[in-house]
Amino acid sequence: MRESQNFIESYLHFAHKNGQRRKLHVAIFPGLAYGHIIPYLELSKFLAQKDHKVSFISTPKNISSPPKFLELPLPYIDGLPQTAESTSELWTHQVTNLKKAYDMLEPHLTQFLQNSD
Repeated sequence: MRESQNFIESYLHFAHKNGQRRKLHVAIFPGLAYGHIIPYLELSKFLAQKDHKVSFISTPKNISSPPKFLELPLPYIDGLPQTAESTSELWTHQVTNLKKAYDMLEPHLTQFLQNSD
């Protein structure tokens, strides 16, 4: 927990130096166990979403078979911002609309599962 707090303090210091937001290049080299790799992969995604450059470093076997990512854009639902893809981007009263949009992905997920190897 202390490591996370130190990271956040360092991130805030470097990313917002002199009151201005800077883009960082962050090198992530997690411990060589999936219990370490997966959380650091999530951290890498978080930093990349903040427009920072991220280099994720690991050994060949640990990165040779990454998971397959399938992008499914959410369908438009009245009352749901077009850019919203998670509850963190919404007001409480909009979460129901997000759930409706997720439900509308069912045919696409079904098709993917039927056609996947």
